[in-house]
Amino acid sequence: MKILHIIRNPNDVTPLEIAKAQSKDNEVAILLMHDAVYATPDLLTFACKKDAEARGVAGHDCVDYERIVEMLFEYDTVISW
Repeated sequence: MKILHIIRNPNDVTPLEIAKAQSKDNEVAILLMHDAVYATPDLLTFACKKDAEARGVAGHDCVDYERIVEMLFEYDTVISW
């Protein structure tokens, strides 16, 4: 199963722990939005391009809004935190 976790709060470790546990049996990706672009998870990670640029953050695979919408349909399950 393909699971996409959309994370907005960099201080909440629960979503990252759950995503990491799910990655043992599933294809898991993280989409960082808002202040979560400061996080550095060990999983396949994307960041909202506008949010990363606004905060001066580099190092993530940045995606635009159009790509984010596509991702919502590519994954079997989408979890927003």
